[in-house]
Amino acid sequence: MGVGRRLEASELAARIDHTNLNPDATVRDIERLCAEARDHGFRAVVVNPIWVPHAVKFLKGTEIRVCATINVPMGGSTTLAKVVEIRNLKAMGCDEVDFMVNVGYLKSGMLEEFRRDVEEQVRAAEGMVTKAILETAVLTEQEVVLGARLCEEAGVDYVKNSTGWGKGGPATVEIIRLLRSSVSPKVRVKASGGIRDAATALALIEAGADLIGTSRGVEIVKGLASMTAERNASSARPK
Repeated sequence: MGVGRRLEASELAARIDHTNLNPDATVRDIERLCAEARDHGFRAVVVNPIWVPHAVKFLKGTEIRVCATINVPMGGSTTLAKVVEIRNLKAMGCDEVDFMVNVGYLKSGMLEEFRRDVEEQVRAAEGMVTKAILETAVLTEQEVVLGARLCEEAGVDYVKNSTGWGKGGPATVEIIRLLRSSVSPKVRVKASGGIRDAATALALIEAGADLIGTSRGVEIVKGLASMTAERNASSARPK
């Protein structure tokens, strides 16, 4: 689905993982996040692990998914620590997990250790959707391709470009195209980091992103609705 297909605001909303990973987020902030997801038809909410039970409660009876992000932004936790946390997320009713890969292993050429670390997390998450965050801004192009392919071998559902924190960097058309070309069609791509408006979100989808991770989901879908209304009004004017 590309920009040329003229996505409707509701279609774009269904591709958005509505996110609040702020360390100072309160339970009221998480409740607001969930309410916005219900109001605008977002695909999922993404929260820190402590808020998973609250998000599950707030979204009960809806089809909106609850996703947690772990090991962000360092990526240096042990495999066992990550496996235990993922199992705990499952027990709390979490639907999906976005996890930071061990960039140090990848950059050290410790490829078997890298693949095994991802594989163990995927195994622990059985029944949950898994998204591996590659933090592409600190990788070479070759490392991005290699890391994405190893993640596919390990069984992830999505590869994702950035945590949006620290050195993560913004999502770009170029990096999303690279991720899309690095994995087979069975692995999907999530774009995250610096996505603040509808035009950027649409360009990233055109480049190959299946999902958009952003804290600006409300502004984005409202912006697209305005763009669509203006386009329709313009086309309706007499020539």
